[in-house]
Amino acid sequence: MNRTVLLADAGLLAVALIWGASFAVLKETLNTFQPMTLLAVRFSLSAAILSIVFSRRVTRMTRTDIKAGFIVGFFLFLGFIAQTYGLVYTTAGKNAFLTTTYVVVVPFMGWALTRRFPGFHAFLSAGLCIVGVGFLTLGGEGVGGFNKGDALTLLCAVFYSAQLMSIDHYAKRMDPIILAVTQMIAMALYCGIFAVPLETWPTAIHARGLWGMGFLVLFATVLAFAVQMAAQRHSPPTHVSLILSTESFFGALTGGVFLGERFSPKMAIGAVLMFSAILVAEFLPRWFRQRREISGH
Repeated sequence: MNRTVLLADAGLLAVALIWGASFAVLKETLNTFQPMTLLAVRFSLSAAILSIVFSRRVTRMTRTDIKAGFIVGFFLFLGFIAQTYGLVYTTAGKNAFLTTTYVVVVPFMGWALTRRFPGFHAFLSAGLCIVGVGFLTLGGEGVGGFNKGDALTLLCAVFYSAQLMSIDHYAKRMDPIILAVTQMIAMALYCGIFAVPLETWPTAIHARGLWGMGFLVLFATVLAFAVQMAAQRHSPPTHVSLILSTESFFGALTGGVFLGERFSPKMAIGAVLMFSAILVAEFLPRWFRQRREISGH
């Protein structure tokens, strides 16, 4: 593994850490801003900051770049809406783990798009993931049982898979910063269209809400998306999805530390099974390839 790939992987791990912490921050910030308004403000500010910092590159934006950004941004919009509304009804820890089921979805979505069979390991991974989701979401009553927040979060994983595939399609042939900016502009517009008629601006904005918005804009959006776009040019989608899936661990950890959330034993088993599904999806095909190379077939 060369130095460029190692740096890309390190960057993606840092992104996973930031995104993991953002589950607790987002949960807290939703006490101040309504979901669509929060996302509209978050991505408007993020797009403005990146446009100023990288003004020379942004001024070279073409119609093709804008089209790509709005396509990627559409899937991101659907994913964030499902995830953010899901977080209103479930815990940050469950939201984090359920979001990472996109790792299992990616091979099947690739199969549908390219007609390339993902391998039997994909079905094993999917089976582990389904059982894990069952343990995680059916472990008790209230937020411990399966609720509409969990259903929305599972739906968001499908949209994130589509966004990941679309990034892979466009990132290798266009400036990653321009792609990051255009998808944020798209996100801001999509959310603004719905936020203005459907939601109201908060009557009072507390300091925790401002600090939360600041973290979400500067770290979880501007820095994280720029790093993801740059790093994904050097890593395949399945490799990227594996590293980013560690956000589930960081999300559960910060949810427990800062929000006092607790996992029951059944939920912990579910989390382990889901992470095992992620490992199977990434490492089992590599093992088979190595075995074939060793045997000469």
